[in-house]
Parts: sequence; C-alpha cells; structure tokens
Amino acid sequence: MNFILKFHAEHTGGHVGQLKSIQVLRALAAIAVMFAHLHGIEARQASDGPLLSSAWISGVSGVDLFFVISGFVMVWVTRDTPAGRTEAARFLFARVTRIYPLWWLFAGAMSLYFYMIYGTPWDTESLAALVVSGPEHLWKSFLLIPHDAFPVLVLGWTLMHEMYFYLVFTLILLWPERYRPYAFLAWAGIIAIAASAKMTGFYASDLLSLALFPMTLEFLFGVAAGYALKHGLTQFKWPALGLGLIWLIAAINLIDFESTKAGLPLVRTLAFGPAFALLTYAIVALEQTTRLGMHLPPLLVRIGDWSYSLYLGHLLVISAVARIFFGFVDQPGLWDNALFLALGMVIAIAASALTYEMFEKPLLNRARKLRSKWFDLSTNPKK
Repeated sequence: MNFILKFHAEHTGGHVGQLKSIQVLRALAAIAVMFAHLHGIEARQASDGPLLSSAWISGVSGVDLFFVISGFVMVWVTRDTPAGRTEAARFLFARVTRIYPLWWLFAGAMSLYFYMIYGTPWDTESLAALVVSGPEHLWKSFLLIPHDAFPVLVLGWTLMHEMYFYLVFTLILLWPERYRPYAFLAWAGIIAIAASAKMTGFYASDLLSLALFPMTLEFLFGVAAGYALKHGLTQFKWPALGLGLIWLIAAINLIDFESTKAGLPLVRTLAFGPAFALLTYAIVALEQTTRLGMHLPPLLVRIGDWSYSLYLGHLLVISAVARIFFGFVDQPGLWDNALFLALGMVIAIAASALTYEMFEKPLLNRARKLRSKWFDLSTNPKK
C-alpha cells in the first residue's frame, strides 16, 4: 500500500520516485505531439521545404498514448481502494484539481491572445461559421463542456475525454473491487456497440457523442493493462513488447491523420490503442522485473513530470517563437528551419519546466493538503 500511495502522490504532484517508465512514456507522448505541431508550423514557413517530413504528423498519436496511460494509472492507484462515497469523492477531487487549474492558465493565455488579435477573447473567424456565441463558447471551453466548436485552446478537446473518463471512473469506485472489472467490460461493450453503429462523428460536439466516443476505448485498453500488472501477470512482457512495436509501426504507416473522414476516430483507436496498451504493459512489467528503471534517461523522467504543462503550453510557445523568429528571416532556408526547430523545442520544454515548478507543482501540493484535510484517510480504518 505504501508503494501505491507514493505513486499516487507522484501522479497528483508529489515526489517522483516510482514507475519511472510511466513518466518516460508521458514525456514521449508530449514530445511526439509537440513535433507534430512543429512540423505544421515549419511547413507553413519553409520556402525550401520543411526539414520535418509529413510523417511527423503521426506524432499526434501521443494523445492516444496519454489516454492509455490515464486508464492504466487510474487502475494502478485505486486497485485497493474500498468502495464508498468518501473515497470516490477523494479521487474526483484529485482529478479535478489536476486537470482544471493548469487548463485555465493556458486557456486564459489563449483567450488573451485572441483578445489582442480580434478584440474578443475568442477566435471570431472560427466561430463565424458556427451557431455558437462567443460567451457560450468561452464558458463551455473553460468548463470543458463539449459544443460545436473546439475549445478556445484546441488541445482542450482531449481534456473533455479525460474528465468524462474520470467521472465514470468515480462512479465505478462506488462499487466493491470485485465488481469493477465487470463495470469496465460493460462500459467497453457499450462504446463498441456505439462505434459499430457509427453513432458518433469526427468530434464529440455534445454530451451523448462524448459518452459514446470510440476513443474512450483507449482509456479502457489502459485499464486492462493496469489490471494485468496488478494481478502480477508480468510473464508476457517480451511478446507484448514485440507485438506492440510491430502494431505501432503498422499504425503509423497506415493511419492518415490529415483525413477528415468521420470514421477516423474509430480507426485511430483500433490502430493505436492496443499498440500503446501492449507497450505500456510491457515497459512497466520490465521495470518491475528488471533493472530498467535504473537505465531510463533522467531528463525524460523529468520531462514526464512536466508533460502536462508541455502538452498544454507547447503550441502557444512554438507559435510565438515562429512569429518572432521568422519575422527576422525573409527567405528561410534549411539552416534557418533547423535553428527554429531547435529553439522551439528547447524553449517549449524550458517553459514547461518553469510552469511546472512555479505554478503546477505548488498548486498540486496545496490541493493535496486540502484533500488530506477534507477526506482524511484516518476516518477510514480500511485504509
């Protein structure tokens, strides 16, 4: 139980010292998404063609890895949590304080940018074609409520799915542990039926489509990996690693992220979800049964700590770097592009570290103290 509590502290802003493999996977997920956006910005600015090929667009699959990791971690830290409203409320409080404050910081920064450009704290050009008012768009964005427009900071669409997963997970925590796997299976079955019936489109624009969206299966793939390791099933790590790598390579080569077809979310889920679940299971199992944790790059572990800040903030940072950098370069060549990519990556990571240390970590520490005060573990003798 001490191990689980330590890892829970890590996941909610405490000291990092357990499951370094998960932190590395988080780092890789955030970096992959960042490189996808670096490619997009470089391609718009390059006169001689971008250094990063269009293959880097597949980096947006880092989102799929984040979803799998979330499912895995939530099972890992709650496996021995007894049923009850107090524990469920404690869990939900931890997730809300983990997701919303940093989201509000970066969504607010994006709103400020729009205000400076358009005179309104939203993208007037994007909203012009939609039947949604600016104020409605803004408050729904900040609360992560789905609507016809993407959130004010477009990356927030993924957080809508995260919060939906956490809300349903909270309800499942009300059940005794022995019933929870059946609840997850039933949940997966509902999503699978909805996906096969094509009940959702390309984007979850309302609560029903959010509830039935096929990418929820990626969280549940992570849940399955979490249950496998919590039951000590580590003997399949090497086959899982090999199959996961083969599956991932095939997915990268087959999935076209530039497609706008309505079926892409389901195809994307089936392509990347199982691959990342297998790899997450394999890498954590290797850390548990070998000396892998001692050989993981410390910098990647640290970037894993900063990954939420990096994920939400990198697009703002590299866009600002591009605006300034290419403002001084009339005809950017390959060396200019290389310098931009290096600057964009380094500054984005540095900014995420600064945001984590000065905003995210102190706030999470404060939230953890409030959680201990309001949901005192001593009131539950089973804990």
